[in-house]
Amino acid sequence: MAALRLLCGRDAAEVTQALDAIEAHLLDAGAAAPEAMQLRLVAEEIVTNIARCAWPEGEVRQFAVELATEARPDGLHVRMTTVDDGMPFDPTTQPPPDIDAGLDEREVGGLGMLLVREMTDGQHYAREGGQNRFSVERLLPRAA
Repeated sequence: MAALRLLCGRDAAEVTQALDAIEAHLLDAGAAAPEAMQLRLVAEEIVTNIARCAWPEGEVRQFAVELATEARPDGLHVRMTTVDDGMPFDPTTQPPPDIDAGLDEREVGGLGMLLVREMTDGQHYAREGGQNRFSVERLLPRAA
């Protein structure tokens, strides 16, 4: 099993560096490029939301991103976990957006979590020791 652990700050440059490292780790672990890019998109949604929303505006904070990959006979199992000490927030309890509603009738938000749900095999949230722990898992095909 290969693992990557990053500390990420709230500014855009640090978020981009973390996303680049995640994608590179997935490719090095043997993920096919299109699937690595899809998981980067999932990571971008999660990491960006933490950076923007977990703490009050202007607070300088860091959070952890952990990525574990395991080669299995049926593909590459990936588990990404974020850990932050921000405000309690369970993304798994957020209602799905009404994608059939017109643009003027839609509530703001929710599309990102819809993307996360659709592009991963499982999601799990826990609040432990004053920290949010959010994990997503996906079985990726390996590069040919």
